Parts: sequence; structure tokens; C-alpha cells
Amino acid sequence: MTALDTDVLISLLKGSPDAIEKIRALQERGDRICITMITAYELLKGAHISSRAEENLAKVRESISNLRILDLSLGAAEEASRIYKELQDRGKLISEFDVLIAGTVRFRDEALVTRDGHFKSVRGIKLISW
Repeated sequence: MTALDTDVLISLLKGSPDAIEKIRALQERGDRICITMITAYELLKGAHISSRAEENLAKVRESISNLRILDLSLGAAEEASRIYKELQDRGKLISEFDVLIAGTVRFRDEALVTRDGHFKSVRGIKLISW
């Protein structure tokens, strides 16, 4: 399974040809696409605070309706806490939400599709650039 980061989904919602092509390519090679609960939250939060909340909420709900959503389990939270410590020790902290996303994908040994370069600081996660 391959998890999509928030950045790729936002670009997909905006109709980005790069995002559309990347997701199409993943599907064609047989990857099952998922998102983390944190990504779902970030998308819904963004829609709620937007100037066109109802329209954007409908778009977000539609875009994630057929995706598997990876829960923030106790194991994923434990993994995220290890990641936070590792990053803190190296002086490379990233946002708490991204630590939780990284913890979820590393715990489940999934790849993460993203353009956010700060995930490169997290050891042991498979990154797919788009």
C-alpha cells in the first residue's frame, strides 16, 4: 500500500496534472492507495476554514471516500514518538502532524508519496516523489 501525503491530495483537488499523473501511475502498477488519519484531518480542517467551506468539504469527502484511511493506532503513536526523539537528537524537528504521518507509515511499513522535503530527515520511511 502507498500513502498519499496532504500535499499531493491538495494538488489533486486543485486539478494538478502532476498529481493526477502520479496517482494514475501508482494505480496502473497495482498500488493500493491510502491516507493517514492525520492527512484526512488536515484536508477537512483546510476545507472548514476556507472561504467556500461547504463546496470544499464536499470535494474533500468525495476525494477520500474510496481511500483506505490508516488509523493513528497505539503502535503508530509509539513509532511517531521514536521519530520525534530521533529528529530532536539530530536537531531536525518537523511539524507534529508530519511526525504523526511519518510514524503511521513507518509503523505500517508503507511508502509515502510527497514533495515535502522535510520527510527526508526521517530515517526508515520509503518516500516517493511526485
